[in-house]
Amino acid sequence: MSRLTKALLFASPEECEQAFYDALEAADVDAVADAWLDDDDVCCVHPGGTRLVGYAAVRSSLAALLATGPVQIRTVSRKCFESPTLAVTNVIEEVVVVQSGSRQLVHVIATNAFVKTPAGWKMVLHHAAAAPQGRAADVETPHGPVH
Repeated sequence: MSRLTKALLFASPEECEQAFYDALEAADVDAVADAWLDDDDVCCVHPGGTRLVGYAAVRSSLAALLATGPVQIRTVSRKCFESPTLAVTNVIEEVVVVQSGSRQLVHVIATNAFVKTPAGWKMVLHHAAAAPQGRAADVETPHGPVH
């Protein structure tokens, strides 16, 4: 389905989140931006990156990320908390990384937050961190102090 015929009103946080990841795989900056709330308080942290605040900063960082082409990414192990106006998900992203001509599957642990607006659900937070040793289990139990 082309972007021109795709509904921009997301009926659920799952639909908004799927549109976000689909747009990353399609390297479609405008579609990625459509998933986000246009607000000064949205926040994005890419793995190993700094805290980006505000729609313009988030959009700019996503445009830079996609300037080199699509991101081969899929999500597994989705956990969600949802209220009538707020949803927070935690996913394990499986990302294909190409380095020196070799392909490697890396796990990234991401938290996404969505708010319900009159125009449907929109993303307000994406915080991603590389999994230890590049792999993440569905559920992990910490040993020893957490912090």
